[in-house]
Amino acid sequence: MKRLLIVAALGAMAFGGYSYANYYVSKEARKDVDDYLLQLQAQTGLDVRYKEISSNLFNQSLELNRVVVKGPDGVQFADIDSIELAGFNPMQASDNTRMAINNMTFMGPVVVEMQELDGERINVVSEFNYSADNGDADTKTVINAGKLADVEFSFAMTNSQSLMALRQQFEELEQNGQGNLQQQLALQSQLMTTMTELVPKSFSFKLDNNGKLKDLIQRVIAEQGLTYEQFQQQAQQHLSMSPAPQTLRDAALGFIEGTEQFKVSVSLPEGTTVAQVNEQMMTLMGHPEELAKYFNLKASGK
Repeated sequence: MKRLLIVAALGAMAFGGYSYANYYVSKEARKDVDDYLLQLQAQTGLDVRYKEISSNLFNQSLELNRVVVKGPDGVQFADIDSIELAGFNPMQASDNTRMAINNMTFMGPVVVEMQELDGERINVVSEFNYSADNGDADTKTVINAGKLADVEFSFAMTNSQSLMALRQQFEELEQNGQGNLQQQLALQSQLMTTMTELVPKSFSFKLDNNGKLKDLIQRVIAEQGLTYEQFQQQAQQHLSMSPAPQTLRDAALGFIEGTEQFKVSVSLPEGTTVAQVNEQMMTLMGHPEELAKYFNLKASGK
């Protein structure tokens, strides 16, 4: 939230009380959200509209209620009870940001393409934590797709201060009309350098079948003209020739067999930059088991 807006809202509190200040912030928030949604529609064709909006002055949170999403063709394909945003500041990285999409249901063309989503309520929670002191940053996203599946993934890194500062420069450039070509190229060059200096710490992914996932997999396979048994045989053959580490191949085969759960995680030696990771990967190319050991790879499937 802009500093000027915060100062104005605090002044309103002093004279008119919290209720007026919060009303003022909500009014400004509505304008910012409407401007963003117009940009989104221009860039993607998606038409996102809401019935109600509310905001909280103290924790910089925002909530959109009764959200409708239409495609470029004007056909509605999703309903969302509410979208919650907290801690977001486009001009700098906040200590904690959170987004929640509550009770999203699909309809129309989406359900035609993926009938397993018909009648299911989708919930998404994504959280990002950042410390400017040491550059620690971690993000976690959890998706509950009703009776279809649960998906969870997380990523942690450190030494990210330069990346966050560069993000702010990109935002400022966009606010000023995206700048000239020379400015854009300079920032892109800085981004490439900054990415190599990041220190990734860990990554994890988990997929759980809530009941309908195997039906979806079988339907997609059938559309390719295969039975599930034929698909299993092909997968076993491909995986047996794959250069992937044995633990990852076993996990993939286990999931194909049971379609209940798939998990994978990696954690890197402390203080290892992206540039050092790339160098190690080149050194260990052709030695998948050594790579698995270097990444502390863990995987399972059932």
